[in-house]
Amino acid sequence: MRIERYDPGAVLTYKVRGVLPARSACVRLEIERFVGGGFAGQVYRVKVIEIEAPDGPLAGLAVGGSYAMKILVPPSNRARAFRDAIYKVGFQAPFSLQSNPAAGRAGALWQKFIRRGAGIRLGSERAVVDILATFVDETIGSCGEISEWVDGRTWRFEVNDRLDVLKQWCRGGDVDAERAGSPEYRAKKVFMAEMVRLFHEMGAPELARQYEWWTCKSQPNVLKRRDTGDDPAAGLIAVDFRAGLALLPFLPMSPGDVPLIFKGVARGSLVQFDRGNIAKLQQFIDAHPQDFADMGEALAELKAAERQYRDSQIDITHNHVRLLSPRRWGAILDGEVTACAVRNIADEKCTAHLRRSGLLAILFVAMGLVPLAGLAAAVTILCVTWARGGWSAAAVGLMLVLALAPPAATRFVRRVWGRADYRRHYRQLLTSAGYFLRAVRAKIAEWLISWHGAGRVSAERALSLMASPCRFLLHLPLSLLPAGLHRFCSDHAFRAEKLRYIFVRPVRLYFNAEAREQWLRDMVAEGQKHHMLSDEDAEQIRSKIKEPFIQKYLQSLAVHVCTLPITQIVSIIVAGVYVLKHPELSWKEASIAAGAILVTFQIIPISPGSLVRGLYVLYLVIRERDFKNYNIAVFLGFFKYIGYLAFPIQMAYHYPALARFMASHWATGAVHIV
Repeated sequence: MRIERYDPGAVLTYKVRGVLPARSACVRLEIERFVGGGFAGQVYRVKVIEIEAPDGPLAGLAVGGSYAMKILVPPSNRARAFRDAIYKVGFQAPFSLQSNPAAGRAGALWQKFIRRGAGIRLGSERAVVDILATFVDETIGSCGEISEWVDGRTWRFEVNDRLDVLKQWCRGGDVDAERAGSPEYRAKKVFMAEMVRLFHEMGAPELARQYEWWTCKSQPNVLKRRDTGDDPAAGLIAVDFRAGLALLPFLPMSPGDVPLIFKGVARGSLVQFDRGNIAKLQQFIDAHPQDFADMGEALAELKAAERQYRDSQIDITHNHVRLLSPRRWGAILDGEVTACAVRNIADEKCTAHLRRSGLLAILFVAMGLVPLAGLAAAVTILCVTWARGGWSAAAVGLMLVLALAPPAATRFVRRVWGRADYRRHYRQLLTSAGYFLRAVRAKIAEWLISWHGAGRVSAERALSLMASPCRFLLHLPLSLLPAGLHRFCSDHAFRAEKLRYIFVRPVRLYFNAEAREQWLRDMVAEGQKHHMLSDEDAEQIRSKIKEPFIQKYLQSLAVHVCTLPITQIVSIIVAGVYVLKHPELSWKEASIAAGAILVTFQIIPISPGSLVRGLYVLYLVIRERDFKNYNIAVFLGFFKYIGYLAFPIQMAYHYPALARFMASHWATGAVHIV
C-alpha cells in the first residue's frame, strides 16, 4: 500500500541523525495524533518508544517523551503537485526539503544557529523551537525532522474599542501602550519584528519570510506556550522554519510578498526560498565567540551541507555562468539521482546503476521532465486555438492527450525501470489471473482508504463499495470533484442532512423559539472555547436569552440564513435560461455569457439575496411602526455580504457584549469565504 499519511497508533522506526551533536541512532516512534499539514509538510505528535544510540545519547530525545515530527511532503496530492511545480519553475529541481537530505540538514543547522542567536538578542533560546534530529522516511518517500513538542496556542480574540490609538501605536506614535489595548496582538507583532531583524542580522533573509507580518499568513508560525500565564509577551516561540512555496518574482502570494520580491532582487536573489548567507552568519558568530564556542563542528557541517545542497540544483537565477562548469553538472546529476532514491522512484540497485552511468542517469532524469513538456504543449494549443476564435474537437483531444498521456507513460516507464518490485508486480498482472484480481481489489481498497480519510465516503459505505467493485466504478468519475461534493452526490443520508441544514434548519429556527435559543447557546459556547467571549459576557448573554428583543433578533438572523443560497440559485437559473433562449450561440460564446452572468451576480453590491433580506427588515419597520430599533439594519440589510452584519451592529446599543460577539462570529466565518 502506498501511504500518503500516518494514522494515530502507527509505530515507525527511523535511522535518525542528531543535529547538535551529529550522532546517529535508531528510534521507534508511535504516532499520537496528526496535527495538520500545509505545503511544507505534514506534522504529527509522536511518542518515543525506544532509542538505540551506540554513538551516545541524542540531545533532547528521551524514551517516553512526546515530540513534533514533520515529514516534508503535503498530505494532499494536489497541494504537493502545486508546490512542486512552483519550485521546479524557480529552481529547475525537485522540491529540495523533501528529496535532498543535504537541504534538510542545512535547514536544521540554520535553525540551531538562529536558536542560539535568539538567546543573545531575545534573551532566551526558548524563543525558537529546538530541532533535535533529521531522517529519511522510506515509506512515504521524504526527508523529515523531529523537534520539541510545544504545548501552545495562537493569540486570543481581543475586544478593542480604541482602534484609533492602536493604529497610532502600530505607526510608531508616542502613545500609552495600555490605551492601545490588544496586548497579545501587540506582543506578537513586536516579537515577529524582532525575529525578522535577527534573521537578517544572522544572514537568513529568505527564512525571515516565515515571520514577516504583512504576508498575512505568518502569524500562526508563532505560538504562546500555555504554561506561561496571562502575560502576553511571555512564552512566545517561533515554531516553523520550513518554507512551503518558493517566491517567484511574477507570483506574489500575499501583500507582504511584493516588497520582499523587490528586496530580494536588490540583493541578487530573483527567486527566494531558504538561501542563507554563510559569510554574514560567520560575522555574527565572530562577534559572539563565547556563545558559539561549542558549535564549530556544526558550522563546518552547515558549510558542507549548504555547498552540496546548492550545487545539486540547476537554479539558473543564482548559478547562471557557473552552469558552464562540467563539475557543477556532475553535482546536479548526483542530486537528481539522490532525489529519485529518496522519493522511492528508484530502488537501491537502480540508484547504484544510475550513479555508475552518467548517460543512463541523464536519460532517467530527463524522463521526469516529459510531463512538463506535454503540459507546456497543451497550454500552447489552448492559447492558439482560443486566439483563433474557437476550439475544435481535434484540438481539444490533442490537448487532453498531451496533458494526460505523458505523465502516465513516463510514470509507468520509470517505475518499470527504477524498481524491481514494480517489475514483479506488472509481470504477475500479465501472467496470473488470480494475482490480477487480487491486485484490482487491493487497488480499490487503497483508493477507499484514501477516500475515507478525505471524507469522501463514510466507513460503512467504504466497506460496501469494497464488496461491490461495480458500484465502486460508478464513484470513480465523482472522485474528480471536491470531497464534500463527491459525498453529497453519492451519499443519500449525507445529502439529506446537508439539504435539511440549508433549507429546513433556517425555517425551523424562524418558527421554533427553543431551537433559536439552543442555536445561540451553542454559538456562545463556541465563543467561550475560542476566547471570543469572556465567561462574564457569556453568562450575561445567557441570562437575557428570553428577552423579546433577543428573540426578535434571532428570528431576523434566521431570515438572514435563509437568504444565503438565494443569489447563487437565481444566478444559475438566469444563466441557464439565457443560454437556452439563445441556441444560436456557439459553445464558447455560451460559456462566456454564462460565466459573465455568474460573475456579475457575485460582484454587484445588491443581489437577489440581499434584496430579500433588506425587504424583510423594511417589512418589520412597517409592521411594528418602529424605525428607531431598526435604523441601521434597514439600510445595511440591502447590501451584499456586509448585510450579514446588519443585526449584530444594530444590537450594539442594547446588548454590546452580544453585538461584539456576533459581529466577530460572522466576520470570522466570512474570512474563509474571502
